[in-house]
Amino acid sequence: MYGRHPIGRLYYDAAGNMSLHMMKSGRSDFKGHTKFLATPSEMRSAFDSYEAYFSTYEVDEVNHVINHKVLGDLYPNWTDSVQSRYYKFEGNRLILSTEPVGCAPGEKTIMTLVWERLTP
Repeated sequence: MYGRHPIGRLYYDAAGNMSLHMMKSGRSDFKGHTKFLATPSEMRSAFDSYEAYFSTYEVDEVNHVINHKVLGDLYPNWTDSVQSRYYKFEGNRLILSTEPVGCAPGEKTIMTLVWERLTP
């Protein structure tokens, strides 16, 4: 969905807040000098190659599920929803996966994201 080598940041804090920014590597620049001059095609490409949302979260350690209670999202339909992810840790990696979702008509896909912890 975001190419073979997407980049991003995922933050969780001890107060129960999280933030995610993820994008396809090598996104094209707009021709205009501000986003307000973007063509519909440029806007579509930017929207399709970027994901961002912020939420509160709760961890269900028994079922290995983290529930993101979305406060705001680039995709407005997720605002005020709960987005649940299965999680597991492998070394310094956090692996998040979804229930099967429909990404294309008639298809079901499990999305998996592998996040690597940055060292200070």
